[in-house]
Amino acid sequence: MTGSRTLMWFRSDLRTRDNAALFNACRRAGGKAGSGVVAAFLISPGEWKAHDYAPVRVDLILRSLVELSKALDDLNIPLLIETVPRADRIPDVLVGLAKKHACSEIHFNKEYELNESRRDAAVTAAFETAGLRASAHTDQVCFEPGTIRTGEGKFFTVFTPFKRACFKKWAEVGGVPALATPSMQAQLALKSSAVAKSVPGWDSHVPADRWPAGEAAAVKRLKLFARQSILEYKDRRDFPGVDGTSQLSPYLTVGCVSPRQCIEAAIEANSAANPKLTGSPLENGSDGPVTWISEVLWREFYVHVMTGFPRVCMHRAFQTATEAIRWDDDPKKFEAWKAGRTGVPIVDAGMRQLLRDGWMHNRVRMIVAMYFTKDLWLDWRRGEQWFMQNLVDGFLASNNGGWQWSASTGTDAAPYFRIFNTYSQSEKFDADGSYIREFVPELRAIDGPAIHNPQDLAPLARAKLDYPDPLVDQVKARARAIEAFKRLR
Repeated sequence: MTGSRTLMWFRSDLRTRDNAALFNACRRAGGKAGSGVVAAFLISPGEWKAHDYAPVRVDLILRSLVELSKALDDLNIPLLIETVPRADRIPDVLVGLAKKHACSEIHFNKEYELNESRRDAAVTAAFETAGLRASAHTDQVCFEPGTIRTGEGKFFTVFTPFKRACFKKWAEVGGVPALATPSMQAQLALKSSAVAKSVPGWDSHVPADRWPAGEAAAVKRLKLFARQSILEYKDRRDFPGVDGTSQLSPYLTVGCVSPRQCIEAAIEANSAANPKLTGSPLENGSDGPVTWISEVLWREFYVHVMTGFPRVCMHRAFQTATEAIRWDDDPKKFEAWKAGRTGVPIVDAGMRQLLRDGWMHNRVRMIVAMYFTKDLWLDWRRGEQWFMQNLVDGFLASNNGGWQWSASTGTDAAPYFRIFNTYSQSEKFDADGSYIREFVPELRAIDGPAIHNPQDLAPLARAKLDYPDPLVDQVKARARAIEAFKRLR
């Protein structure tokens, strides 16, 4: 049975405000006799497994669905939840839901990963075959990939000119304001589904209060950051031992907050701090908000790169010449890195933070990724996958972009000869060792600079530690990496 209702398919956009698909679904349904919006979310274990969803991420999704259902109830929009074991069944399930609940069309927000794009194309085709309408909306990014191009009409491959082009586009269109929450609709004779507390195979050990769920929690965190911390962001963001970042990445990943809301909040904070500001608050004014806006746009940049160069979705290097590199296959090193037992304190602290919280400070992500690729000489794809399998904010575009940056295989990547010295990084960004002491308790008793490299301790003092020796000699490892990359030239 089909009618005049509209189906809203939620995925990585678990919010009611500034949700392009929901906004347009409600607008399309408004005013029609017998109309209304019916929302749907599909739990897809096969798809989640194939894409390495972390248990902590699935847990945040499920808890955020509970909050989304409450918010939709306030709008009289029922949320129907179905489990679909295999991704190839999704089009048929959605068409079935539309017909069952008298929906003549479906709205959803675009996802840009290759498999997701193909899935969405299959959904659109299935709806059209059934004589129904399908509408996909730009929501995950500020600007649709492909609309920001170089003067030669190509996708950008360097961040800074991409950012400038975004600022220019922003000015041309008068900004990209967040959309309002839709108005309440007439009540439908349809109840929302109960949300499962867990999905078999994705039991998370991370306490729920580490990542409060839902749109309200995300907006609260954004407002608090914009009010209390954003002005100091540039000065504090690189220090893992202090609370200097927004920690909004999990909420961007599951869609409890949008990049437009983030940029809007940064602009407001910048304008409030600089009432006589001349020029665009996107790039003028206080360094903190301007720097944070750049970080939000790095996420956008990697989505555009992924869309323009889909090979990066297929375990391929952006710089194809680097695929000739013969990485080591050393299970012992890989397992030690995963467990935070490399003998390099800042690396081990980061890996243990990942295991405990399902999250890692961004500066430390760069350190552990470069150590993995340049010091241990292990394939970046294995590290990328481990991150996805454990991160609450696992987002393919950013995760892949970050790993390829560290491995010097990606676009706008770190030059192959510029390799982090992990000990220098530790001394610079965790000078007092507070971050290391939090996550590597066997080193807490060390006073002074030896916290960064216990090899500097006297042999007797070092022998008393329950802590491994470094896996590799960093000087030799660096030389090996540089020589291997030189051979590619």
